[in-house]
Amino acid sequence: MSDITQYSDDQTAQITVLQQQQSLFTQALKAAVEGHWTGAGSVEAFLYALDPNLQGTVTPDVPVTESEYAEDTAEDPKA
Repeated sequence: MSDITQYSDDQTAQITVLQQQQSLFTQALKAAVEGHWTGAGSVEAFLYALDPNLQGTVTPDVPVTESEYAEDTAEDPKA
C-alpha cells in the first residue's frame, strides 16, 4: 500500500474507499473463478457490498459444468 500521508483528508478518504472497492472487486473475481455465484462470500454478495441498491436486481445465471450435461444428449441444459 502506498503512503497516503501527503494527501489531503478528502483525498485520503477517497483513496481508502477506492482501495475497499478494489478489494471487493478482487474478492468477487475470486468467487467467480471458484464458482461461488450466490450466498455468503459469493459474486452476488460482493456486488451487493459494492452497491446496496442492487439488492433484488441481480439474478446470477450460474454456469453449468460439463459434468452436469446429460450424458445421453448433446443438448445444452441451459438452452
